[in-house]
Amino acid sequence: MIKIDAIHLKILRALQTNAKLTNLALSKLVGLSPSPCLDRVKKLEREKVIRHYRAVIDLEKLCPHVRVFAEITLEGKKADDYEKFANAIHNIPEVVAGYRISGPYDYMLSLVCRDVQHYHALSEDMIYGNLGITKFIGHVALAQTKAFRGFPV
Repeated sequence: MIKIDAIHLKILRALQTNAKLTNLALSKLVGLSPSPCLDRVKKLEREKVIRHYRAVIDLEKLCPHVRVFAEITLEGKKADDYEKFANAIHNIPEVVAGYRISGPYDYMLSLVCRDVQHYHALSEDMIYGNLGITKFIGHVALAQTKAFRGFPV
């Protein structure tokens, strides 16, 4: 496990805000010369603290869509049942995030669909497919009040 210090945290905060920073700009932000800064970034990447970089797309500007949060309860409660479901949702592109959770439900999914009809068809495919779902409760998001902007490191 990598030892994280205050400089590492500055690097992580800066890259979460803007992953396109040049090494020179990043080094100035965190108070290091470019070479040691790059060494630290490479080490964070090697240790998988930084897993990858990606662009954040504004879906509102791209296409009409509906975002749904779904609470899922599985019929079976064995490890194989959870593994089967987790593997299945990896192959459903509309499932953009999924979590196994505690409480009265087994999973919480974030779905993005073209419209309500698409969501309805997808939910029926999931419920009546061979995923082991016994309960599917969907909540249509009316507005996003806060976007993910990075972890509080």
